[in-house]
Amino acid sequence: MSINVWLDRSEQLLAGTEIYRSHRKFTWWDYTSAHSRLLLRCDGGTDWTRIDILFKSVYVMKVRSNYNGLHIRCATTAEQEHIQRDTPGITYFDPAESEFDLGSRYFILDDGSGELDYVVAQAIGWHEDHARGEPSYFAQHCDTPPWARTALDGANGGFDTPIATVSEFVDTIVMPEHSIPAERTRYRFIYVVMGPEPHAYGAFLTRDEAERNRQQLTHRYPTGRFTIDATPVRI
Repeated sequence: MSINVWLDRSEQLLAGTEIYRSHRKFTWWDYTSAHSRLLLRCDGGTDWTRIDILFKSVYVMKVRSNYNGLHIRCATTAEQEHIQRDTPGITYFDPAESEFDLGSRYFILDDGSGELDYVVAQAIGWHEDHARGEPSYFAQHCDTPPWARTALDGANGGFDTPIATVSEFVDTIVMPEHSIPAERTRYRFIYVVMGPEPHAYGAFLTRDEAERNRQQLTHRYPTGRFTIDATPVRI
C-alpha cells in the first residue's frame, strides 16, 4: 500500500478544514534549512506502515518532540489572528493576494491533550508506505551514498554531516570543469537572496553578506518580501 497526498492550493485548505487524523505516535524527525522543510514521522515496524508528514516553506512553528495521536486541521480565522499576535516579528502573506496562490497557510496540530501547536507554511503533504530507514519519500537522494543519507535532502542539523571548508569550496569553483571529480561527498552552503515572483537576486558565501543584500533590497523595494535560502552545493 502507498498513499501520497499534497495540499498547496487555497481551495484545498479552507479555514477550519480537517486535513489529517491518526491515532499513531508521530515524532519530530528532521528539519532542513533548504526550503525550510519540517518532517514529522510515524516510523513503521513489521506490521505497520511508515508515515511521513512534510511541511514546506515553514514561516514559524510551535511543535513538540512527539505526539501520541495527531489531528491536523486548518486554523480558524480567530486562531490565525492569535498566531499573528504571538509572533509579531514574522511577516505573513495572504495567498489571496498572490498571483500564484502562494502564501502563509496556518496548520493546527492537536494530540487531544488540550494544548494546541501550530505550523505556518506554504504547503503540507504526507506519504504512507512500507519503506524502512532513510531517505524519506520527500527526499531526492539518488546520488547520495548510503552512509550520507538523511531523512530529507539538503542542509540539516546532523553533527556528522560532511560539510566542506570554505577553501575546499573555492578550490572546487576555480577547478577546470574536466578536472572536477565525479564522486563528491561533501557540501557547502551558499546563501541565495530570493525575492517576489520568485526571483533569485544573488548568491553569497556567508549569511552575513546575504543579510546585508536582503536589507538593501528591502529598503529599495519596501513592498517586496525578500528571504534567504540556504542552498547546499555538492563539493
